[in-house]
Amino acid sequence: MVTVKGTVAALSWANPHPMISLDVSGPDGKTETWSIGGPAITRMEAGGWTRTTLKVGDVITGIGYQFADGSKIIRLEKVVLPDGKELRVYGR
Repeated sequence: MVTVKGTVAALSWANPHPMISLDVSGPDGKTETWSIGGPAITRMEAGGWTRTTLKVGDVITGIGYQFADGSKIIRLEKVVLPDGKELRVYGR
């Protein structure tokens, strides 16, 4: 599990996996772009997500499983929204 906090740079609310592009300040202070993928839209909607849950410019925290090869790609488990609310994708 990894946790990344940053600014939403782009969103794609489409199957097979909605994707969030997140600009994160790296350990060296340089901006790193992380890709955060959710499950199918129907699964996310069942967890309370909508097409307008996030917008470009929101500062969020993404929590999930990083790809084993070390890529800056996360399989999303939950997000902490700007207002502090947590939204999970699998209802756990």
